[in-house]
Amino acid sequence: MEVALLFVLGLAALAGGVAMTVLLATRLPMDVLVTAQEHGRFAGLGSSQESDGVGRARQTRVVPAAGELAYA
Repeated sequence: MEVALLFVLGLAALAGGVAMTVLLATRLPMDVLVTAQEHGRFAGLGSSQESDGVGRARQTRVVPAAGELAYA
């Protein structure tokens, strides 16, 4: 019985975390998100990737596929 109760409490905690994440993602006002982006909370995740500074987008690396490595 104790294991079942622990399992149910774990599922309840997981469901609570999922619910809070969904609420935060869907209910935060746009002003809060814009302010957070301007102050670097979401640095590099904005639609404008040309800005320099902390969190800027890095140049993409070209990684060869597994088939290309076989003939190197």
